[in-house]
Amino acid sequence: MAEPGDLVPTVPAAGAARPLQRRTLLILRGEEVEVRPLPAQGEVVVGRGSQCDVKIDHPSMSRRHLQLVLTDDGVRAIDLGSANGTSLRGARLPANVAVEISANDALAAGDLTLVVQEVRPARAAVSAPAAPARASGPVAVSAAAPVVVDPVMRRLYELAARVARGSIGILLVGETGAGKEVLAEFLHRSSPRAAGPMVLVNCAALADSLVESELFGHEKGAFTGAQRERRGLIESADGGTVFLDEIGEINAALQAKLLRVLEERRVLRVGASEPRPVDVRFVAATNRDLEAEVAAGRFRRDLYFRLAGAVLAIPPLRERPQEIDLLARSFAADAAARLGRDAPVLDEAALRALRAHAWPGNARELRNVIERAVLLCDGPAIGVADLAVGTAAPPAPAPPAPPIPDATPPPADSPLAEQLAAVERQRILAALEAFGGNQTRAAESLGMPRRTFVKRLEAYGLPRPRKK
Repeated sequence: MAEPGDLVPTVPAAGAARPLQRRTLLILRGEEVEVRPLPAQGEVVVGRGSQCDVKIDHPSMSRRHLQLVLTDDGVRAIDLGSANGTSLRGARLPANVAVEISANDALAAGDLTLVVQEVRPARAAVSAPAAPARASGPVAVSAAAPVVVDPVMRRLYELAARVARGSIGILLVGETGAGKEVLAEFLHRSSPRAAGPMVLVNCAALADSLVESELFGHEKGAFTGAQRERRGLIESADGGTVFLDEIGEINAALQAKLLRVLEERRVLRVGASEPRPVDVRFVAATNRDLEAEVAAGRFRRDLYFRLAGAVLAIPPLRERPQEIDLLARSFAADAAARLGRDAPVLDEAALRALRAHAWPGNARELRNVIERAVLLCDGPAIGVADLAVGTAAPPAPAPPAPPIPDATPPPADSPLAEQLAAVERQRILAALEAFGGNQTRAAESLGMPRRTFVKRLEAYGLPRPRKK
């Protein structure tokens, strides 16, 4: 039976080994989203009482509702016997029992939703194919649903759907080609501004000499060649969303002017004397470590916190291999449709080669590879020869696992913590059986770091499969 302080079922965050920079608490109530700072480590009491570390004045919250235990290894939530309870993934937490929570997990506390967010430094750069510069301007938002299969990605998109309903600034972080623009389009479609325009501003492609005119617009005669007045990109998004891609590339002067727009919600055209009001929602994206840029004085701290009300981190494709097959088939269908032909299938050898590739360019690289293969393949199927990726052999089959004892479910009237632990134990048993005792692959299938998986084996008295 689990005792207070024990860890019960969890799906830990991918890549949690990177050093922590900052934690915040998102408080969602209806369409409102509020952000509160959290310490990197320590114990934080959340509730309605004046003595709480995070005071939330809401009738559904108890005076001392829950406690968050923050460590380098993760976050645990403890319901403090609240009247309306605390729930995680639909299950009410037992009182005074620590439950490990993952990145983007939504805790239901009374009528509110609480999400602990972690900001960690960007992953080490991986050599990737260069992406062509894109023009800035209004973009047509695709109605197609993004491919979201991996548990970490499902939690990410569930949180995105929640924060999209508010007006808080959102910062998307992740490697080049990981899908930041796709997530930005999803945020726009999921927001009350979906009927309005979405304007893409590629900050890396803005020429210094024209940047103010491009972003803020200009009046007739404001400079040589200004034959007529022109609305800027931000003004063109009135009633909709501005997506500031590659936000880390803008210079200090533009940072100051952009901050003024975010604070005042008004733009001043070049050559104008009076600013114009704008009603826009800002979503920004970067593959840079903006926290490090702020610390180095290259990015304004006040602008960063305006943009990063909620931070949504997109894992690279190599950390969500379950999605490679589906993405490849989707890209093949899109490419074939543009060519007016039937979509080719990918044979098993081609799929194995795709799964074995490291994908330094992420989903964008995968799309390029598949579009090229659609052009090259002669028959109804894409083979390895049509792919411009390495053909590393798949890993050798794992050795047979030793017999694993059957799990006996606890009685229906046993404490909830014990029932939850039994569910997790059964899932671990099933994963070990499915992957022939391979602990690494079993842990990956559960979205669990291998170190945590091994701890669970020890806690539940399960034998560790040994290599022959």
